[in-house]
Amino acid sequence: MPCWLRGTVRVSFDKTGTRRYGVTVERRQAANVVMHPAPGYDDWLPHDLVHFLVEREVGLRDGIFGQLAAGGDAHTFVPTDEQRTRRWARRSERRNAGSGRQVDRSERVAFAVHHEWNLRAGRHRSRLPRDPETDADVQAVLPALHDAARAWHALPVHGSLVFTWPWPERGEPRPSRRSTAKAPAPPGR
Repeated sequence: MPCWLRGTVRVSFDKTGTRRYGVTVERRQAANVVMHPAPGYDDWLPHDLVHFLVEREVGLRDGIFGQLAAGGDAHTFVPTDEQRTRRWARRSERRNAGSGRQVDRSERVAFAVHHEWNLRAGRHRSRLPRDPETDADVQAVLPALHDAARAWHALPVHGSLVFTWPWPERGEPRPSRRSTAKAPAPPGR
């Protein structure tokens, strides 16, 4: 794919209230989407921020945020710029069906790394049983979680942490309003 067709996906974690947050995803090849309120608020590490960092640090291109980069809605996001019509839902569902194969792994690693981070921060007392499938991933993600936790905790209400998805957006480009209009006929014809 030529580099000029590759989209960049921007993900914003927005602290919208004292114990509320939302996630906004800006895409070029599909409608921008939002999930607000997002589940799993935490003063240090909201659930979906943990997912994003797990997928980025471990290289899970086809987890929740990979599904969003493929133009899907991860079954929880809604469009910001247009109505959520049946047509939009069908298109999003097709994109969901063709992506998201690593969501289960993302869930397992996110749970384990969040628990381990809380244990090291003194917020949990008991260690989870060792899981050879996730141990290396947990160790790989912990430094990023530590940095993000400090930044999130210091963020004021209405502040945001913004990240770029490290891989290109996938899927067919969305048509622009101008591309659907008929081009004028060439002069003299």
